[in-house]
Amino acid sequence: MAYKIEIRPLATIEIFEAYDWYELQREGLGFEFLMELEIFYTTLQRNPDTYSYYQKPVRQGTLDRFPYTVVYETFDDVIVIYSVFMYRQDPDKKRSR
Repeated sequence: MAYKIEIRPLATIEIFEAYDWYELQREGLGFEFLMELEIFYTTLQRNPDTYSYYQKPVRQGTLDRFPYTVVYETFDDVIVIYSVFMYRQDPDKKRSR
């Protein structure tokens, strides 16, 4: 089954903030972050059950290269991304919906 990715507005803001921060560190690093996120999305689309539960039915998975957790939930053929969270931050700030 081909899953569609839906990114919630607050997760989009988190992604833009991470991109901007990485670009300030080194030109092109923000783009590398986005590419790593795309790899994660591809894995999700193949099998959204790959990653463990955060709070059932919400799951989370981490990026390989960057310290970020992606919080998501699957509905039929749609994967909803709630948060792209830097896991070095206060975990109480992580959104699950």
